Amino acid sequence: MRKLSVVFIALVVLGALLYQYAAKFMRGNAEDQTATGSNNQTVMSADAEAQPVEITIWDSTTKDEFIVRERAEFLKLHPNIRINAVVHEGDGGADFYQGVAAGNAPDLVVLNQALMDKYVRAGIIAPLDRYFASWGESKYFIKKWLDYFMYNGQLYGLPGESSTIFFGYNKRLFREAGIAAPPQTWAEMLEDAKKLTIPAKQQYGYNILASEWCEWWFQYYVWQAGGDLTKQNPDGTLKLTFTDPAVVKAAEFYQQLMKAHVTQTDLSMKFDALLQAFAKGKAAMMPFASDWVAWAVSLGADINDIGLAPFPKGPGGTGMTGGGPGCWAINAKTTKEKQDAAWAYISFVSSKGYITEEQQNLAEINGAANPVIIPRTDFTIGNIVKIDPDLLHVLKVVELETRPEFYGKGVVGKYVDHAVQRIVSDPNVKPFEEFKRAQEQAEKEVLSDFNKDILSESN
Repeated sequence: MRKLSVVFIALVVLGALLYQYAAKFMRGNAEDQTATGSNNQTVMSADAEAQPVEITIWDSTTKDEFIVRERAEFLKLHPNIRINAVVHEGDGGADFYQGVAAGNAPDLVVLNQALMDKYVRAGIIAPLDRYFASWGESKYFIKKWLDYFMYNGQLYGLPGESSTIFFGYNKRLFREAGIAAPPQTWAEMLEDAKKLTIPAKQQYGYNILASEWCEWWFQYYVWQAGGDLTKQNPDGTLKLTFTDPAVVKAAEFYQQLMKAHVTQTDLSMKFDALLQAFAKGKAAMMPFASDWVAWAVSLGADINDIGLAPFPKGPGGTGMTGGGPGCWAINAKTTKEKQDAAWAYISFVSSKGYITEEQQNLAEINGAANPVIIPRTDFTIGNIVKIDPDLLHVLKVVELETRPEFYGKGVVGKYVDHAVQRIVSDPNVKPFEEFKRAQEQAEKEVLSDFNKDILSESN
């Protein structure tokens, strides 16, 4: 039976965030390239062999000189490999499933932990054991991070940097409002949000994710209320607990925020727009990942205004949050030659030398470094870039109350998303009824098939 080894810290970097994580490694074009279409680019080293192996990756339109330089270096080291970089905007990890079905998926991809269960069961990502065991740097990877991506005793993903979700707040706006410290409880958070909401300045207290991926941030409040959205049974099957009292309490808190008019007025704002509002000092508080610091600075935030703290404690007496690594995975439906080449690329961008230069480059071009966790024993982020000691301290504190995303999120997350949208758009609806309806729909449409697949694997 397949079971995911649970460790105390996990990912959160959902769909679009993980795509940006992948884009850091895969943006740009080498100098010697030939175009194969308006959205495609084939990059090949000048001394390539007569019959090269070509791997396809999904690329971003954003250029990065570091990626350009490092990709060219990779091609020099592997003259038999060509890179077909296909421009793909959106959530590359989530889109990979449809890409495999359509026959146009890349040969390697960055995924979050929530998608791994689904992709392993579907047989669309390949085990990495034979590659990892023979890689000289494998001994430096921390076991608990590798365990994230172990299924049936096999490794299906190579973990990358780990990002933890903090409670982010704007220090300047707090000072101007006379608030001495970040909130410690939900009640304090609501009161602070009221003080920080100034319509005349188009300033509001809290960013609420209400148009997409609503289950992402909502799950933290469920945990802080002392419950969960699902339960993993001993046999690996999934039980839905959408009507858990903690879910209702979290939903009611969301509705309190809405009734107090302390969130953005435009509930259609997507994640990128919410982060930009925070960076520009329009939103005073929001969930904030450790690898968004440099991003926010690049959007105009003053590094000195970005405050990171543990989440305010909810009715459950905890400030539980989520976090953890994304991973590199290889398309199981491609040829062995392409898989070998894909691993060559993955091991290149996962090496100590590459990660060190990549983090230093990010800090230089963005004017700030991200307090992320590197899942290795031979170096930490504090060894290679200058990080505010206070941020590193908060990171250690938050790690103690960090956990994986709720079990089965990749399968039933959309039903939670829809329920959250309904209770936010109409703060007067009854949360219990909305989440009961969502649970019944999920049970009818996907739960039975999911559990059948789990049980069939154990036989």
